Amino acid sequence: MNMHPLPALTISDVERWVGPASFQRGQSYFKHGHIFNTRCQGSTLKAQCHGSQIQPYRVEVTLGPAGIASGECSCPVGGGGHCKHAAALLLEWVNDPSVFQEVPELETLLAGRSQAELIALICKMLARYPDLEALLELPTPAGAGGGPPLDPELIRRQVRNAFHGAAGEWGAVYGLARELLQLVELGDAYAGQQNWRDAATLYETVIQETLENYGLVEDEAGDLHEVVNGCVSGLGECLEATADSAQREAILRALFDTYRWDVDFGGIDMGYEAPAIILQQATPAERVRVIEWVRAAIPGGDSWGAAYHRQVYGGFILDLEGDQLDDAAFLRICRETGRLNDLVERLLSLGRVDEAAAEARQAGDYPLLGLAPHFVGHGHGELMENIIRERLPASQDSRLSEWLCNRYQAQGRLAEALPLEEGLFWRHPDTAGYQRLKELAQAVGTWGRLRPELMARLKHENRYALVTQIHLLEGEVGQALESLPLSRSAPWGWGYAAASGPLSIQVARAAEAGYPRQAMQLYTEAVNKLIEARGRENYTQAAAYLVRVRELYQRLGELETWQTLIADIRQQNRRLRALQEELTQAGL
Repeated sequence: MNMHPLPALTISDVERWVGPASFQRGQSYFKHGHIFNTRCQGSTLKAQCHGSQIQPYRVEVTLGPAGIASGECSCPVGGGGHCKHAAALLLEWVNDPSVFQEVPELETLLAGRSQAELIALICKMLARYPDLEALLELPTPAGAGGGPPLDPELIRRQVRNAFHGAAGEWGAVYGLARELLQLVELGDAYAGQQNWRDAATLYETVIQETLENYGLVEDEAGDLHEVVNGCVSGLGECLEATADSAQREAILRALFDTYRWDVDFGGIDMGYEAPAIILQQATPAERVRVIEWVRAAIPGGDSWGAAYHRQVYGGFILDLEGDQLDDAAFLRICRETGRLNDLVERLLSLGRVDEAAAEARQAGDYPLLGLAPHFVGHGHGELMENIIRERLPASQDSRLSEWLCNRYQAQGRLAEALPLEEGLFWRHPDTAGYQRLKELAQAVGTWGRLRPELMARLKHENRYALVTQIHLLEGEVGQALESLPLSRSAPWGWGYAAASGPLSIQVARAAEAGYPRQAMQLYTEAVNKLIEARGRENYTQAAAYLVRVRELYQRLGELETWQTLIADIRQQNRRLRALQEELTQAGL
């Protein structure tokens, strides 16, 4: 009987919370008694769980009025409490809540101790967990900044120690992020007391050290993003509440350095709010200072990376001072930083169409496509058509032909679109391209002439796999059976696969109705190859094909032939126990 004033849970609730995979593993942990030291502290269930490591994991789940509210586990994937250890804990609670000892809230336990007892207790804790001693260095927020300023070196040591403790350990980044988030919470406490000075110092230091040591760990899940983004958000509050010019510049510099780190790293949204905060809160004079920092960060060189950085930084400069720039200055910045789209858009807005066209003609193939909407939007779509047509003979980018072809079709210029569509098909021949070409040629009225030419060329180029697929698409099963053997000597080989399976099986399925014997032969060939390849999955597939063969023999009234075939397959492969099991399971 549940003696705790908490919501009752069902096994289904547990499975929904952790997911099917974690639930299945958690069941095993629960049944084998891996959960121990179970407590109920307020609305939170706590326990330890034996796992794959020597030290047991610490796991807890908090319940709310609607059921499971949140959870945490010290295992590498325990963020949010959706792991197998949390599942085992919850199953323990569902099975027998009485095993959970009720214990007072932590604050209540500590409040009842004397100072001497607390000191003795802390000493015992430090003797067991020496790493906790570093926490004693951290100050306790107790004012609005009237005391001595926070020493950033204290925070720096905390971050470095956390990183070095996690370096080289798989999955340790989650625990590292939890440690750093405790520092972020300390900054939030300073901010809550309006001690903006110390809050900013803490946020700035955590960001700086986290980014400096980022390469020591593998942050695949982005756990450290939460740390840095939390600090950036906190710095935004500090900036809004701070009037001192020196402190504001330090905050702005920390935000810019975070933004610059992310740009230089390739743009992974680390501290993603930083540029927006700068744009929203920097004064005109401060924007001038930030622009100086941006210009100093712009790299030289002709590499792709340098060009990318120039474009990103150029965009930020335009955001910072775009409204204050005259046309000449705006265009100059665009040219200096490679902001081609902004450049062409401004030129077109100014009616300087010839200059915009000249810029487009100098652009690469892919950037040229990005300029097309600007020309079309300003009513110069025909000019863009001409520019792209000029480019086509020397271009290897099929997207230019696609753009022009789509535009022609949208305007009803189907005869002009057809040669482009045909060219696109021969660049990458497939059934989808065939279907598009067929529909367009039918609309123009030339499909009757074009189709035989297309099929002849495919055969000449030994593209019999595609020829076979086209026959299937058109319902020409007899022709597909004829071309299939030739496709096996084509570059794609016998096992040419598509979304619907190997080509021979596609033909076999299509042939069942009108060509059952050919279908049986194809299925049987596939069965023999699957058996030769070995493996349980191959045997399962072979059995499925044999079921189709049996049905076809039944339809032809030749069950004796079928019985001989399946008996031969079993006898020839009698030593393959897994195959025999799969055949039996399929009823063969």
